[in-house]
Amino acid sequence: MSERDERLAGNEALFREVNERVAEVATHFVEVETRGEQINFACECGRADCAEPIAMTLAEYEAVRAEPTHFAVVPEHEQIDIEIVIERHPTYFVVEKREPDAQEIARETDPRA
Repeated sequence: MSERDERLAGNEALFREVNERVAEVATHFVEVETRGEQINFACECGRADCAEPIAMTLAEYEAVRAEPTHFAVVPEHEQIDIEIVIERHPTYFVVEKREPDAQEIARETDPRA
């Protein structure tokens, strides 16, 4: 396996695990959303060494996940060469992939597709 393939596989495994934890939180703490309380989600910036949390409600997270080309990132983690900030919130930004190839990959790898 090439270095690139290993990196991609590692990223996929990481995000799959993050998605599993988010699903677990959503399943076990649905009543939290009725009070508008925030939950810590993982920054989706793509930096291999990023482990920063993003405080969002379940409804905010679901709004980001509604579009497979959108990702929630910690402010200042946006990569302006490949994405554009489409929403700014106090604890996170929503970014959208710019390039058609990147958008296609985002759609193909969407765990909800």
